[in-house]
Order: sequence, then structure tokens, then C-alpha cells
Amino acid sequence: MLDTATVWHAVPGLASLRAVHVERDLADRVFKVASAPFPLEAMAQGWLVERGADPAAFTSRTPIGPADEETRRIEELLRGAGPGRLAVHEDYTYSTEPYDIWVIATDTRAEDPRLPVRVFHERRQVDDDTYTLREGHFPTVAAARTWTQDPDAPLPQRSSPSARAAAAARASTCTATGPVVSAASAAGPIVPRTEPAAPPPRPTRRAAL
Repeated sequence: MLDTATVWHAVPGLASLRAVHVERDLADRVFKVASAPFPLEAMAQGWLVERGADPAAFTSRTPIGPADEETRRIEELLRGAGPGRLAVHEDYTYSTEPYDIWVIATDTRAEDPRLPVRVFHERRQVDDDTYTLREGHFPTVAAARTWTQDPDAPLPQRSSPSARAAAAARASTCTATGPVVSAASAAGPIVPRTEPAAPPPRPTRRAAL
């Protein structure tokens, strides 16, 4: 469900989606209702899947839908993460264009232990009623938080297992006088090693809420 009242709360940026689980006891003619707020639709669906919902029964938001396969892949990950995998630290939902949503979470089953923190970033494509969802990988929550000050910046990606293995193999074959190649330096995609300096203040939309 969409909670439109969140834009009027004293705290800006609150999650505007709410998942609702209704359990009916037809014999006793009673029911229980549980609900929880979520910033991203796939996260709300994952919460319902944990409570017995059929993942195949979910449909895209109407008339707004995912823009590409990468968006669908990340949504599938969030929908099937299961309890305890993603520990959410912060999230922010913008109520004005381009309607960004970002979530900072620690992945307890991260493939690369050097980059356990993920940022999930959703952006609405207003012209064609679609949205994109992307993910980035960070060493710390502080580094992830720095990125959120400029959501137009590229999200850093982890290196693939094959790339790390190849880099390690090259390093092991180097002679004592030859160049030393580490897995970290040969990874390819951007991997933040230290927290970057804070960018100039973003012309944030928060003041407009």
C-alpha cells in the first residue's frame, strides 16, 4: 500500500510503502493484521513472502513498471533475500522529481567481505512511467552515506570472483624482481578503499518537503 501521509510527517524522507499481512481464522471468525513500512516495493514483497505469500502472485506497479532486466534482477534479490540477510541502516524517499529512493544495508552474506555494505538506488523515469533500480558496494556505512549526497554519481561495483582469481594467479607467478599485482589493484571496477572526501553540498530536495 502507498502511504501518502508520509509527506506530511515532521521527519522528511520516510518510507512511503507499507506491506500488510492479514491472517484470517474462519472457524473463530477473527483476524490478525500486521504491517511494516518499506522504502522499496520488492523489500515489502519479500516481507510478505516470509509470511507465506506466493512470489509468483506479485505484479508490477500499475502503470509504473521496471525499466530493464537489471532492475528485475535486483528486485528478485530483494524479494528472495530472506530473514536476516539485509540489515537496513538508513533509507530516504524523495517526494519530488526525480523521486529517488535509496537504501543503505549490510549484506550478511556478501560475496566480497571487503564490501559488505550495499546501496540500493531507485529512480523514476517520469517520461515513460518506468523506474530503474541499481546497487552499489561499499566497505563501510560511512562511505555509502557519502555517496547518497550525490545520487547522480556512479555506484561502485565489486569485482567478479573470476577477476579476483585471475588477479591472484598473476600475483603468484610474479618473480621477486617483477611487478607485484594484487587482487585489489587488478579488480577492474571501482572498489572504494578509503572513505572519499565529502562532495559539495547537494542542492537537496529535502527542504522542499
